[in-house]
Amino acid sequence: PLSKYYHQCIGMVSWSKTALLLVSTISRTSGFQPSPLSIKRARPSHHSWALSSSHHHDGQPTSKQAKTTVSSQAALIAGTTIGGGFLALPAATAPGGFFPSAVGLVAVWTYLLGCSLSFANAIFMMKDGRGRIEDKHQANNTNDDEEISIFSLVRECFGNTSGVVTGLLFLLLIKATLVAQLSKAGVLLQSNMLLPNVSRGVWTIVFSVIVALVCLVGKQRHIERINDVMTSSMILSFLTLIALAGRSGWTIDGLKRADYRTLFPSLGSPWVAPIFIQLLLYNEVVPLVSARLGDETKVRRAILYGSTVPLLMCLIWSCVALGIVPYEPTLVATNGGSLIYDPLSRLSERVIAKGGSIGKVFLSSVNTMAGSAICTTVFGSILATTQYLDDVITHSFGGRKDTSWTRIFKHSFAIFPSAMIAALGSSELYYHATSFAGEFPCTFLFGLIPPICNLRLRWKLRKQSERIESKDVAVQALLAFVSVVILAACRLTRS
Repeated sequence: PLSKYYHQCIGMVSWSKTALLLVSTISRTSGFQPSPLSIKRARPSHHSWALSSSHHHDGQPTSKQAKTTVSSQAALIAGTTIGGGFLALPAATAPGGFFPSAVGLVAVWTYLLGCSLSFANAIFMMKDGRGRIEDKHQANNTNDDEEISIFSLVRECFGNTSGVVTGLLFLLLIKATLVAQLSKAGVLLQSNMLLPNVSRGVWTIVFSVIVALVCLVGKQRHIERINDVMTSSMILSFLTLIALAGRSGWTIDGLKRADYRTLFPSLGSPWVAPIFIQLLLYNEVVPLVSARLGDETKVRRAILYGSTVPLLMCLIWSCVALGIVPYEPTLVATNGGSLIYDPLSRLSERVIAKGGSIGKVFLSSVNTMAGSAICTTVFGSILATTQYLDDVITHSFGGRKDTSWTRIFKHSFAIFPSAMIAALGSSELYYHATSFAGEFPCTFLFGLIPPICNLRLRWKLRKQSERIESKDVAVQALLAFVSVVILAACRLTRS
């Protein structure tokens, strides 16, 4: 069963599916009783995780660690990053232009890279046992084999209550992601189905019902197979649209616009940084990569290699979209006062007018990529939410049997509140919900918390008379400061 559980987790390549790994730890951080997905996997002894003063693994990898490689974990990170939020990129990059947006993407990638390395460093400090907080309510609960996630890290540094709050923030992140994806699904179905009288809200509800039924009736392995097909379709479609871009009306003139002011926050205007954070986020999978590789140097390499692939994909996708549909400021002013300009909304007429039959194939590739990306993210978000509810029900009712009615309730709660918000909201809700997820939950959970916890653990080491490098403390403090600035700037743009 443990081997089967691992392969289930490793097979879920989109961001939301990897979220199951985090939600399964809520049972330990918030006092819930463990459910089937929170079973701890067998791990090497504490001595095999022993680290030197510089936190490098000084022994040979165990048989479990030797089964994976840096390239394998890099592929997991890349697959985790790519999801439905990929579709918001052209709308975020269009006002500023390709080159300013490329600068912004690289800057956000660097920030997330620093935060993920801080997260991994804190994990290895805890594994070494040097960052353990000697607290009376935790003294009897420490376990060398406990999986270290963002929840257990917060609990170790700041107590159980903080762990519960972190779990709720993570659930908020899942809900915001679902609202964004379901809203976009309704827009795509309305524009591609031959039923012009059916509104976007109705298509959103229909799509939500179908996905909920698939998750309710289908078995875990069947859903995984569907996700495998969707992921493969997304990759093939992306490669196809790159190959056909030159014959679908792409020109370099569309990349000449450059407005670097869009990289900075301004009052009442959308800021691109939260969108970029949501698009490039992969930090939630760092605990799994750390556990599988068991060597901080290898983990750093896997994070570097794996995060570079989505960055390149975002740069290419932005280049293709803006090269075909250049930014036209006059359309923003005449579009009902809207502040959102989405090149994808005008992509159909452009590629068909300039590309003919090739343009139709290009457009089909875009729609396939969009639908596949949305489906993979929605499936994973529903499964993550139902797992969270499993933990809540087990804790509240003492592990009652999972009946058909409880399954219906869990799946309904998982998707329909978000579906109703998506159906009743505007067609631009996808962009706003994606921006919100990047503004607060993502930045707070995976931007601010890791360096803060890292500093807390280093302070503990200092109290134990261990030598702490001042430059390491400065780097962690800088990451925490940047996260606070991003959160404050996001608040400013919403004022």
